[in-house]
Amino acid sequence: MSTFLPPGDRSRPRLRLDPAHRLERDREIQRLRRLWDRHVLRGGTDAGDEYLRAHFGMDITLERHLRVIDMIVSHVRGRVLEWGCRHGLDSCVYRMRKGDAVELHGCDVCEPDEYAAFHEFSGLRYRRVTHPYRLDFDDATFDVVTSNGVLEHVPEPVGSLHEIHRVLRPGGVFVVTSLPNRYSYTEALQRWRGATAHDRLYSLGSTRELLRSSGFEVVAGRRFFMVPTMLNGFPLSIRQAYQRGGGLIWRVNDVLERAWPLNLLASNLMVTAVKPV
Repeated sequence: MSTFLPPGDRSRPRLRLDPAHRLERDREIQRLRRLWDRHVLRGGTDAGDEYLRAHFGMDITLERHLRVIDMIVSHVRGRVLEWGCRHGLDSCVYRMRKGDAVELHGCDVCEPDEYAAFHEFSGLRYRRVTHPYRLDFDDATFDVVTSNGVLEHVPEPVGSLHEIHRVLRPGGVFVVTSLPNRYSYTEALQRWRGATAHDRLYSLGSTRELLRSSGFEVVAGRRFFMVPTMLNGFPLSIRQAYQRGGGLIWRVNDVLERAWPLNLLASNLMVTAVKPV
C-alpha cells in the first residue's frame, strides 16, 4: 500500500533534534569534515572540485546531506549498494550509524582510488562503472539500493533502473532521493540567474510511473527542502552570513515543508520502491 504523505500532513516526521541528537549530529559533521581534510592531504584528485569544496566548507550543507540520510537510513540493512556513490559520503554515515551490521558496496564512474580516504573509512567495496547503465553485479545481489542525487544525471535512466531492479533481491528496497522537483522555485531561480541548473526535472507522478515501468512497486514519496542551503555561486560573505543563521533557517524549513500548497514548490523529491517478490 502506498504511503505518499498528503500535502501538509502533520504526521510528516519532524527533523528538529533534541540536545543529545544535536550533539551527535555535530560530531558527524566534524568527522565528515576531517575525512575531507584527509582526502585533500592525500592529494585527492577532486581536492580542487568547487562543488565538494563548498559542500564541506559549510555546516549547513553537511546538515542538509545528513537530513537526507535521516530519511534513508531506516531502510539500510543487509547488503547495500550506494549507486552513484562518488566519494561515498552516504556510506560513511551508514557505517557510523549502523556499524558492522551492514555490508556496503558502491559504484560510480570515478577511478577506484580517487576517494580512498572516504571509501576506506566506510569499508566500501567499490566498483567502477564503465558502461552507460550496466552494473557489474550478479542478479539479486543486494537487499537495498540507495540513490542520492544520481538519477537526474545518468545518461540512460530507463536502462539504469532496469539494472537496479536486476541486482536487487525480490523484496529488496530502492530509495531514490534528492530528485530535482519540476516545480521547485529554487530551480527556477537558478535558471533565471543563469546559474547551473538540472537538465532533467521530476514530479512525484512522473517518478512513480518511471519506476513502475521498470518493474518496481512504489510504496512512498515526499517533497522536501523549502529553503536554499547550497548557495553555489554566491559570494563568500553571503554564504558565511547564511551559515550563522542555520538554526533559524532549518526551523523555517520544517514549517514550510508542512505548508500546503506552498510545499509543492519544494526543491527535492524522495520515492521509495520495492522489487516485488
